[in-house]
Amino acid sequence: EAVAAAYDAWYETPLGRLVDRLEKNAVLGLLGDRTDGVAVDLSCGTGSYALALAGRGFRVVGVDASEPMLRVARAKSAQAKLDVSWLRADASALPFRPGVFDLATVILGLEFVAEPGRVLQEAHRVLEPGGWLVAAILNRSGLWTLWRRLERRFVRSIWREAKFLGPEELGALLREQGFSAQRWRRAVHFLPLLARGRTGWLGRWEAIGARWMPGWAAFVAVAARRA
Repeated sequence: EAVAAAYDAWYETPLGRLVDRLEKNAVLGLLGDRTDGVAVDLSCGTGSYALALAGRGFRVVGVDASEPMLRVARAKSAQAKLDVSWLRADASALPFRPGVFDLATVILGLEFVAEPGRVLQEAHRVLEPGGWLVAAILNRSGLWTLWRRLERRFVRSIWREAKFLGPEELGALLREQGFSAQRWRRAVHFLPLLARGRTGWLGRWEAIGARWMPGWAAFVAVAARRA
């Protein structure tokens, strides 16, 4: 319960709102002008992306293994008056028939599962042929991730047991499971240590980092097509 509340509360801080905006721009930008379809959001957490998809017109199922996270998600969808189906389930063993969705998302969820490839395999199974997966990770070599990896040695954190991937590893996993990566987007090119207090100037830093230091991006998202 405490982790779910703290996770959501961080996104209400000035820094959290900035990071959320940058990450959502990357993820939703990969969808182009799509505004409808049937989507499943795997490892949906407190429902941020499931609700964003529902707001665009998708019919959405949010899946997570954590009941406390789902309780927060249900409350948020009720408050926003958005119709999302919430289901407690393991993303590596989904209770759906093959080919029932035309979009799947897994945003910052692969870090917390024992077998990321198995989750992608399940996403492939429940997508229709030609369907799309949007996956996002905290880049192992990104500035923010390097800080998280150091910080978790000394501070209690939800990232304590996370297993971070790099873009190359994610691309290889996608190919192994029958996906063809089509488009990549990156975001969050600054260290959290630089973000104390006011965050307005970080927008300029982000623009510089995106142009000159793309490999330092903490957040990496990809749109991949199911064969």
